[in-house]
Amino acid sequence: MAVVDRTASQTTRPFVFVRAEDSHLWILWQKPDGTWEWANQGGKVDRPVGVIALDDTAQGNRPYAFVLRDQHLWVNWWNGTTWIWSDQGQPPSVNLFRGLGAVTIALKPTMSPAPFAVVFGSDGNAWVNWWNGSSWLWYSMGSPPGVSIGRSMGVLAVTDERTGEQTLQVYMWGSDGQVWLGVTDMVSSRWTGLGYPPYPEVITGPAGAAIVKRGPGQLSQSCCFVMTAATVWVCQDDSWLEVGAPLSDHYALASLGAISVPDINNDSQYALVFVTDGNNSVWACRWDGSKAVWEDHGNPTGHTIDAGVGITNTTYASPGGAQLPHAFVRTTDGLVYENWEQ
Repeated sequence: MAVVDRTASQTTRPFVFVRAEDSHLWILWQKPDGTWEWANQGGKVDRPVGVIALDDTAQGNRPYAFVLRDQHLWVNWWNGTTWIWSDQGQPPSVNLFRGLGAVTIALKPTMSPAPFAVVFGSDGNAWVNWWNGSSWLWYSMGSPPGVSIGRSMGVLAVTDERTGEQTLQVYMWGSDGQVWLGVTDMVSSRWTGLGYPPYPEVITGPAGAAIVKRGPGQLSQSCCFVMTAATVWVCQDDSWLEVGAPLSDHYALASLGAISVPDINNDSQYALVFVTDGNNSVWACRWDGSKAVWEDHGNPTGHTIDAGVGITNTTYASPGGAQLPHAFVRTTDGLVYENWEQ
């Protein structure tokens, strides 16, 4: 899990959260001098949920890392001076089995951004633990009718530019093989079946979710990316489009995640999807809503990539400037490597 910290000077730096073999939560963070340092946060992490950075103070962002422990939701958060563990509990008579994601949302233009953590409960429903400005609340999103919730395909905060309001959007892989989209404003929820890529393609797992915006005056579009046997597909505006595969061997082996990247030059935003190919290389696919551009990012020399850790954007090189994506991966020998755009 990765997120950024913003300092008062508008510089942002990556914070990487991982669960180590000791079941503790550890943070790998970049110090002002550019060096990296590990910090043991302790605790007992059964499953990750997600991380967010709450941009609500002049001094900088406050990271929140949500995890599951003993079927409760816990959060490790920065209060401005120190790290704190808080037991968020669980919904009444509901045990929590796995995390689905976390985002920062301002439901109304007049509201401040707040943390939202989404989890799956023993009652079969998706539950949201969120801060309403004065207290933490639990809200049930329910589940798709007659369908069991499977893996999370991505969690997004989506803005309606016409009203300035944001909604929580949760993509799920249902027991019927479809991708389902749950949308809520914390008053009501609705679930929509989005289907799947056309036959003979079969979804094998998530590739992430992101938001694209094609330019000034355009509305934001949420995108859910999925893996099939060898290629990446996207569900956008209720339609399935083939994104393709790395040009090396035309084979997308595993997903490392996706992120939305703002382009400050033309008020647009594109999605960046990271995958590995059959040659142990990382590939990034830039998706602008209609066209895919693939780029080979290579690999850590002498190391085999095992899994994605997290992806985030920073302005570390240029305070207040363009946001640059950073992808963190784990190798089979237990190391964390960073792939970033200069």
